[in-house]
Formats: sequence, C-alpha cells, structure tokens
Amino acid sequence: NEARMRETIQTALNRSDVVILTGGLGPTEDDLTKEVTAEVMGMKLVEDRHSRKLMEAYLEQYKKNNPQRKITANNYKQAMVPKGAIVLDNHNGTAPGLILEKKGKTAILLPGPPGEMKPMFEESVFPYLREKQPEIIYSQMVKICGVGESQVEDKILDLIDKQQNPTIATYAKTGEVHIRVTAKAATEEDAKKLVKPVVKEIKNRFGDYV
Repeated sequence: NEARMRETIQTALNRSDVVILTGGLGPTEDDLTKEVTAEVMGMKLVEDRHSRKLMEAYLEQYKKNNPQRKITANNYKQAMVPKGAIVLDNHNGTAPGLILEKKGKTAILLPGPPGEMKPMFEESVFPYLREKQPEIIYSQMVKICGVGESQVEDKILDLIDKQQNPTIATYAKTGEVHIRVTAKAATEEDAKKLVKPVVKEIKNRFGDYV
C-alpha cells in the first residue's frame, strides 16, 4: 500500500536520524520501498550503470545455471537508484542496497532475503554506521540459576546504585536471572576492560549459582 508506506516512512524519518528498511527492492510492481523512500526524501530515480553491469553478469550466470528460466526486462528496474544515493553492491543477488542521505536524515534500504541482507549489512552498513557513531557498546551476560530476581538485585544493589560506565541491568527469565553488564568506549578492547572487573565481582558474589 503505497500511501500507507509513504506515511510510515515519513513518520519514521521524523522521529529518527537513521531508518533501516529491508525488502521491497525487487523487480515486481509491489516492490515499492525504493520508489516511496526516494519520493519521501525528494530524490529522483536514475539508472546506475555499475549496478546494471553487475546485474547483467549475475543474470547471465543465473541463465546458464537455469536454462529453463527466462530473464525478463523488469529485472532491470532494480538498477534505478535515487540520484545522489550511496549504492551498495549485492554480491548474492540482483537488487543493490542503498543509503539515502538528506537534511541530516538517513534511510538505509537493504534487500529482504537474509542471504543477501545479512552479508550486505556486515560488509557495507555496519562500517558506515560505525563511522557515524565511533564509540563501541559492548555487553556481557551473566546467567544466574536458583536465585530469584529480587534476591539477585539485593545482592548487587550497591553496584547498581553507583553504576555509570559500565551499566548493570537484571532480566527475569524462566528459571534464571540474567545480569547484563554494558560498557561504552572508543574501542572494543577498552570496553571489555571496563566490563571485566564488574563481571568478576558479580561471579564472586553468586559463586556456583552462575
């Protein structure tokens, strides 16, 4: 539903600096994510020659492996990209990923199939986001069994009361209580160093219940 999608994307961009959308980048009429997002952000669609070449090579190989399948012209709709967008190569499919930036807002469009979306996120989107937010957030979970949540909190209340970095949070699970220790630092190594003594202290206090 084009109108509903437009409204949803606009709402998301109004309240967030970065919006990530998955799916809807394919060749068929109901694949509207790119078109609607580009419209919302005021960006015209133009053909990206690099994406077109990658797509042609991919489809040619696909045709060789599946001679009974016909390659239809609508596939090349996927080579149309918003003008000025960062185009992310898709090494596992045809639809490129896209990063649209405008007026301090960013929309990141990824293909829906997990086999395409996950590697693209790891290869291209994660480094992009890391540059935008250079600090590392690192968490470690300590799982406690045989002690209730209120009892767990009571035993570490002094640590919780004075927490700054790292922070400590308790979560009640079925038959367990999880304590998450989270630190923020410039590097993962520095964050781990902050977490380590707190986790050690928690383990000391709960012993065999960990």
